[in-house]
Amino acid sequence: MHDGCNVEFAADPSVDVAGIYAALQAARNSVVATYPTTYLQDHTTSVYSDLLNLTQVSVIHFFSDMDVDCDGLNGNTDGDPLTSFGALDAEQVPWYVLPASLAVKEAILPNALGAIICNGNLFYGIFGDTKGLSSTCFPDDRINGNNGHEALDVAYIVFTQEVPPGVQENRIDIEALKELGDQQILLLQQDLGISLQPACSDP
Repeated sequence: MHDGCNVEFAADPSVDVAGIYAALQAARNSVVATYPTTYLQDHTTSVYSDLLNLTQVSVIHFFSDMDVDCDGLNGNTDGDPLTSFGALDAEQVPWYVLPASLAVKEAILPNALGAIICNGNLFYGIFGDTKGLSSTCFPDDRINGNNGHEALDVAYIVFTQEVPPGVQENRIDIEALKELGDQQILLLQQDLGISLQPACSDP
């Protein structure tokens, strides 16, 4: 398991990841869309809007698996060198993928901030494609284009109207991503009535 405190786009240690994850699991009443999670369409996941009208933040969320997006700069040879809003480099940019129809339906901005809870940690990324993060979440699982994390236990939180500054064609400002991410996730935590957590201990 990754020590989230040592990843530059990980959430601040004051974020109660387990508490937020539990709150997301409890907030699954208002379904805005349902999508298959496999090409065989034998599993589906639903997107929820229960947290769309909180006091300080507005998010949609869902639980799904995690696969490697082969598109983008330096992607696999079977992928497209372009991503939906540029040519992001997965080695430099943490990004997540959404169905194009969901992005249109919920008016999600290109490069919108996302918070992904996986393997007990919370990491930030941008909405970069409609078609990576996987190796960060599951470093021991040999995640690649042919081998994903299949369990539907990864929580995706989408801040539909929040975009970090410094997004470029291939790269982003990771420091700006983390700053906006921490700001928004702590506001979400406050809206959910969850207390702050102690800081990471020194090695």
